Amino acid sequence: MKKNNQKLIINIGLVLVLSFILIYAGQFLFSPNNNTPGKADNTLNSPDTSSNSVQPLPVQYKSTTETINGYKQEIYMLEFDPRDERVEFKPALSFDNIFGFEKLSDICKRNGAYAAVNGGFFYQFGDPAGMVAIDGQMLTTSTGLSPVLILDKMGARFETFYSNIFLESKGNRVKINEMNRVGKNDDIILYIDKFGNTNRAEVKSTSLIVDNNKIISIIESTKEVNIKKGMYVISFYGDKSSLPDKIGLKTGDKVNIRIEPYLGYNYQAYECGSMLVKNGKSVVPERDKWAGTLGNRDPRTVIGIKTNGKIVLVVADGRQPGYSEGMTGKEMGEFLVKIGVRDAAMLDGGATSQMIINGRIQNRPSYEGIERPVAGCFIVKIK
Repeated sequence: MKKNNQKLIINIGLVLVLSFILIYAGQFLFSPNNNTPGKADNTLNSPDTSSNSVQPLPVQYKSTTETINGYKQEIYMLEFDPRDERVEFKPALSFDNIFGFEKLSDICKRNGAYAAVNGGFFYQFGDPAGMVAIDGQMLTTSTGLSPVLILDKMGARFETFYSNIFLESKGNRVKINEMNRVGKNDDIILYIDKFGNTNRAEVKSTSLIVDNNKIISIIESTKEVNIKKGMYVISFYGDKSSLPDKIGLKTGDKVNIRIEPYLGYNYQAYECGSMLVKNGKSVVPERDKWAGTLGNRDPRTVIGIKTNGKIVLVVADGRQPGYSEGMTGKEMGEFLVKIGVRDAAMLDGGATSQMIINGRIQNRPSYEGIERPVAGCFIVKIK
């Protein structure tokens, strides 16, 4: 009898132990967790290390399928407040230089960026078609023909203006034609090392080599002149090559570069294409200087500012029947107004339209669904 009781107690103990093991293991086998594959949520979250709660990222991503005028559209959007101290938003150039093309994902990786979209328009060798300024340093000037997105501590805004650059020395004020462009006869061009190793001169020139606002050398040449890191060069081309001598500039003279309008020390700027929305109303033109007619259904990239000051980056796929047809300029303008955009301007489109998040391309570019190297872009970093 005693032995039977002992067996019963042992059996009950084994059952209890096995039950505990099964319950404990089931928590891992059957409960949901973050590693379970499935449909991605459009709300992107990041852990708050100070508690067990999950806090939303300061950058919100959303993709949507829309039917607009009977045509299917796949649209990707990134929204954030540029005044949020956790967010850093600015332009970036391929290889951090004026010239060249680089994959958007590579620019993201090199800059440690969370997200990016392609930038605006560019010339044959990747040099920007309009103004670019990064971290308060102007790299190319504004044309005065297209809106410039300006970002500073006050937020984001669009302005249209013409950049003026002046060389001031010994009571003289000389107008500089351009910045970081290939010079031609009668041009006066300002160069920094982001342009490359030389000024790429193709005509006779006189160049002032300036270090710490002092002329350290004056070079007369029919060939390219070197640009040393941290210094800048002012080249007077062709008939203007005699001007430094005429106004008495010499080695050792102090010079000052004045840029108007003055935008401050810590700002970002990027010249876009045509305005699509202004003061909450669609203002889409029939044609854009760079994109041509806006009546075609094409992939499009747009940057907008909402009434609450938030920036929204929009990429719409196109040229892919059955998946996404592409939007006309007018359709994009109307869509932007519908989602609460106050002001918006075009960026480059077509096969260049693309959005990267966390190192992965989110949309389906129209050229075989693969990345097309870009000359410049906008990057979003999360601090």
